[in-house]
Amino acid sequence: MKIEKIKGKLSLRMTQNALITLENVFVPSYNKLAKATNFEKSCAPVLAASRVLVAWGIVWAAVGSYEACVKYCMERKQFEKPIA
Repeated sequence: MKIEKIKGKLSLRMTQNALITLENVFVPSYNKLAKATNFEKSCAPVLAASRVLVAWGIVWAAVGSYEACVKYCMERKQFEKPIA
């Protein structure tokens, strides 16, 4: 087994990822997935969808922060006067 740290990542740097290489690993036939033959093609759509979900998650968080800030500013008073 060989483990390499992934360097030069563009995003999600706080998450530690690694490239794990397994060589000469025996998997009994009853533990193999019958239709899993090409993991590059089968994983690509999942990774693409997860990237979009992460991006939208950031947008949703920003919108929620903005709405909370607007609500706070509309309710907040300073020296008996509203700040907005």
